[in-house]
Amino acid sequence: MDRRKFLHYSGMVSASALMSGRMEAAENWGGGDISHLIPLVNHDTILLKVSFANARRNPLLRIGSREIPGRPGDTLGRFWSFTADSLESSQEYELQLREGGAALAESWPLRTTPAPDAPAESFRLLVYTCAGGPDDAVGQNGVWRYLPVSTRRRMFQRALSFSPDLAVGIGDQVYWDQTVARRWNSEAARRTREFIWGKYGSFDEDLPVFGSPNETTLTGCLDEQLGALYATDFRSVPLILTQDDHDYFENDEGTDEVFTFPPRNFTARLGRAQQSLYFPEYLPEANRPAHLAGSRNDGLSESYGSYRWGNLLELLLYDCRRFISVAGPTSVFVEQQAERWLARRTADEAAARHLIHIPSTPMGWTAGKWGEWYPDFLQPDGTLGLENPKPYWQSGWFSQHQRILSSLSNQDERIALMISGDLHAIGSGLIHRSGGVVFENPIQSVLAGPVSTGTGWPSGSRGIEPKAPVDLEVEERVKPLEQNGFTIVDVDPDSIEVRQFTWLPEMGLDAIDGLQPFSNFSLSRRG
Repeated sequence: MDRRKFLHYSGMVSASALMSGRMEAAENWGGGDISHLIPLVNHDTILLKVSFANARRNPLLRIGSREIPGRPGDTLGRFWSFTADSLESSQEYELQLREGGAALAESWPLRTTPAPDAPAESFRLLVYTCAGGPDDAVGQNGVWRYLPVSTRRRMFQRALSFSPDLAVGIGDQVYWDQTVARRWNSEAARRTREFIWGKYGSFDEDLPVFGSPNETTLTGCLDEQLGALYATDFRSVPLILTQDDHDYFENDEGTDEVFTFPPRNFTARLGRAQQSLYFPEYLPEANRPAHLAGSRNDGLSESYGSYRWGNLLELLLYDCRRFISVAGPTSVFVEQQAERWLARRTADEAAARHLIHIPSTPMGWTAGKWGEWYPDFLQPDGTLGLENPKPYWQSGWFSQHQRILSSLSNQDERIALMISGDLHAIGSGLIHRSGGVVFENPIQSVLAGPVSTGTGWPSGSRGIEPKAPVDLEVEERVKPLEQNGFTIVDVDPDSIEVRQFTWLPEMGLDAIDGLQPFSNFSLSRRG
């Protein structure tokens, strides 16, 4: 769609005008100097990641009668984290950020979760993927590479109107690939890159991330792609943002010239810096070993996490990129000890009535790209197949895929459910067979739906839409649709209801405010 048609259909003005107009008019809370605020909670702890428009020296979090000092994240004093522990479960707290005896913003409410073994009757999850991307990303050809930030925020407002207990954004919180972009040979492509991403400047890999010009470059990019996107809209809704390939400032590519993963030292540090400044790490959890890859000395975890809602639900969330290995039959996406942890939690059916896996890379569909579980590759006739093998694909990735799916299917009573992102599509299906493994308890696989995609659909860049892999038997409830959207998941003791919502620019911006599910299905426990 060209820019003129987009403007016609959407009634769109500049993102900055919308941000200061409609969006701000709807936001009655006084956020003061806060630029962005993202919380995460469990049954006894609250963790906040906050940035301010201006540098601060000693901000405090007031919660009840306690005042908790912040921990600086950057070298200039704009980014802070706050941790309040020893809290009561299922308790709503009033929070306020202060400095020098004065409030930095109005107070706001935030509730802790039920204790891990406490009875819980209901839970609502908002889940989506691919929310990153520059604002006003219109190429010189008039094509929107990503939706404006204001449009994404409007979609979030519709999603938040359903009052979720938790939101999860699966991977690709930022889009600014480094290695691949430098290899673009087309002069037109280089002009497009400069037109959209040139405002951020550039990284110098010979310098540290913090305390050098790289810090300004990083925060300039992420203030727009993360800070302005979330602002303070999720202040009362805990938010987990997981990481995938683009969060390490690369696309997953394996060629004769370059392997972008495992991430090299500099891009790994960029990924860690993104998380440390903008969104919470996973809070400590009794059933997650403290020594897993990506764990920190303070008990927080960067790559592998779990989230409990009483005895009703356990979520297992995992980054499939940071610890990827390229070692043939022994290759993995998920670090081996972490995989064993996933298997133990999946087998422990007494822990929670329901369990949901949330990997950063989807199972059940392929777009033919390198960093997938599957060997399927775009063939000369335009189909996905195996005749011409995918260069540098690792057989061990599929072996791990088989182990994870088998552990899900082997549950006696729980629904075998997985929700994932990355694919820039929304849909759902049942995996009945994978390779030589038949699943008596089929895997319910859900694609959460992308928020920011403008023209970056798989069919545009790869010449083919997402497809079921050749060696899988997938019953597609909803064939993957290249449309923007999100998913709402409602959980009660005996069932899980899934509602999926979609939108495209030709529907007009006003349609976002009243989006209704295009797909709605219910899953029941086996026992």
